[in-house]
Amino acid sequence: MKQGTTDSQRRQGAASLVVRAMLLVLLAGLATPVLSAVELRIDRDRVMVGETVTLTFTADNTDESLETDLSVLEEDFEILDSRREQQLSIVGGRQTAMVRLLLTVEPKRDGDIQIPSFRFGDSRTRPVLLRVEPAPELAEGELPPVFIEVEVTPGDGPYYVHAQFGLVVRVLYHPNLTEAAISQPEPAPASVRLLEETPYQAERGGKRYRVLERHYAVFPERSGELVVPAMELSGRLLENRPGDIWKQSVRGRRVRAASEEIRLQVEPRAEAFTGDDWQPARKLKVSQQISSGDTLRVGEPVTRTVMVDAVGLEENMIVEPTWPPIENARIYPDQPQGITRDDGRWVLGHKEFRYAVVPEQHGELVLPEVRVDWWDTQADEQRLAVLPEQRLAVMPADLAPPAAAALPPVPDQAASLPAADAGKGSELFWKGMALAFALMWLATLLLVWRLLARVRAPSGLNGTEAVESIDGNALLKAFRNACRNGDPASARRALQRWLARHETGGQGSVLEFAAGTGDPDLRLGLYDLDARGFKPGVQGDWDGKMLWRLFEGWRTRKLAAAAGERAPLTDLYAPENRVNPGG
Repeated sequence: MKQGTTDSQRRQGAASLVVRAMLLVLLAGLATPVLSAVELRIDRDRVMVGETVTLTFTADNTDESLETDLSVLEEDFEILDSRREQQLSIVGGRQTAMVRLLLTVEPKRDGDIQIPSFRFGDSRTRPVLLRVEPAPELAEGELPPVFIEVEVTPGDGPYYVHAQFGLVVRVLYHPNLTEAAISQPEPAPASVRLLEETPYQAERGGKRYRVLERHYAVFPERSGELVVPAMELSGRLLENRPGDIWKQSVRGRRVRAASEEIRLQVEPRAEAFTGDDWQPARKLKVSQQISSGDTLRVGEPVTRTVMVDAVGLEENMIVEPTWPPIENARIYPDQPQGITRDDGRWVLGHKEFRYAVVPEQHGELVLPEVRVDWWDTQADEQRLAVLPEQRLAVMPADLAPPAAAALPPVPDQAASLPAADAGKGSELFWKGMALAFALMWLATLLLVWRLLARVRAPSGLNGTEAVESIDGNALLKAFRNACRNGDPASARRALQRWLARHETGGQGSVLEFAAGTGDPDLRLGLYDLDARGFKPGVQGDWDGKMLWRLFEGWRTRKLAAAAGERAPLTDLYAPENRVNPGG
């Protein structure tokens, strides 16, 4: 009986010890933070040189930062991308969370590469072995799957400073290339302009390649040696893996290619060139347009537009032609206008130079010959482009009022009249003339008195200023109405009279006023008005409303500036003295 009791006590003691141990383990677990294990996996354990591998570090604790020293990878791998992400999932009603660090790396060599162990706190990953196979070797004479061709045109030179030469860059690849990036040509010292990019297919070494061809225009900025550095290309080649002709590599194999470096000798301005301005081009021509009506009169402008077109020369390098002096004429040059286009191979520079020529004497106006010296880069010799002179007939100015109608001839009866009758007729004539002049003098005095009476009280100005203000507004209204009605002849007369009083010191020259406005649009509009103003009648193609808007803008700016500089005179521009644009 005693033995049975002892065995029972022993069993109870052992059970008690087990329970105590379990409680201790549970309490220890509650008191100690959970240590997460970090696991490393790679998406493939065998790759080819140029292909990438993804390393995934995974921890089941979202508080894990996954920060570690990755520099140990840099000896054998190029780290291309790094990203961190969290993942939450529910499986069988149980919620789990994890955090991952993904690295995209590319092996730098072939052979067996061991990815070392990484420490994350108290946890370590296990080392992983990666086998890197060499890239497929090229057979003798076989071209690589990706390469770059570079060509210079013309291939045999010569190459001159500021003269364009062509640079052709071809990227050839087989079969497919993705994520491709190529560095731009950076010749020094020179400027570069991309002209055209063309994709096509071509055959090299019995293999069909895809080609991306780019044409560049290069302009050397200094003479001496010019270096075009090697251009580098990187991308991923999508190709079938060896032994599996059906399955194409999804990620692609990274490939790199580089062009050859190019060195050229750039010549300075040719010693044989005798012109003033160095203009090297493949082609250059000069043409002109002359705008004039059926007749040209003294004071009327004629516009001569000289156009220069060059192949292989940008418009900013085209120099303005020089004119010899013109007798009895004034020249008003306008701002040159230019543009540079291209035909895919060469730049095409176009520049226009406009001149308003105003004859000051009737007879013949000679627009002189224009000569442009340039250097032919194809023939390597100097050439001369000539614009022939133009002769225009100039009529006298038609500004005088029409002559009074001639009186009908009176038979000569003096011989048959007595001397007393002749003297009496002469006396009556002179008395009549004196009476007429007296009446005209009285009428003038009456008109001046009325004008002074109208302006003396409200304006506070002296009589001369008041009369000028009223006359000026009347002339501006006449100018505005003529512009709105499309009547350039009337508009020119009104503007010229207004200018004679207010702007040009009594000269009243529309062209001189246009040249001094400082507004290119208004200047051209006034040139056009001056040319049309000698043709009476309404001209439907003349935009007088636009000219009035430009003139009003100029006048508003001028009045505002004058008001700022001379505050005591602001009442000169009171509303009652302005021309109402809408009235």
